[in-house]
Amino acid sequence: MVKDRGASFGSIRNIFLHSVGAEQFWLRRLARRRKAKRRDFDRDFKDLESMRKFVHEVEAEDRAYLSKLGAKDLNRIFAKRVIRVEDVLMHVVEEEIHHRGELLCLMWQIDIEPPLKDWFDWISETHVKTSM
Repeated sequence: MVKDRGASFGSIRNIFLHSVGAEQFWLRRLARRRKAKRRDFDRDFKDLESMRKFVHEVEAEDRAYLSKLGAKDLNRIFAKRVIRVEDVLMHVVEEEIHHRGELLCLMWQIDIEPPLKDWFDWISETHVKTSM
């Protein structure tokens, strides 16, 4: 998981952590919260538990921001650029999809069957269990 595979952020772990970190970065900017600290993947994420904790932290922040977001908020202009909040959210989704595809390909290259391949897998494996 930590071997450099010559991909966008080197290893499977680093690509995953970059994707989660990018989500946190953009949603914190939208929510006008403090910037996330830069993380050193090798130092800060030596085991699955530290990664799990980071994912849960980001998911909680996302839920807090998105639960307050209304339809009118989507058209609000973000920062000094002429980009709507909805466009930033679409970028976050696009980045996630891009890196998820990259991770799937890397796993298949080393004969690992990815645990979750699509939204329906994620819903059935994670969301449904935590929301019940």
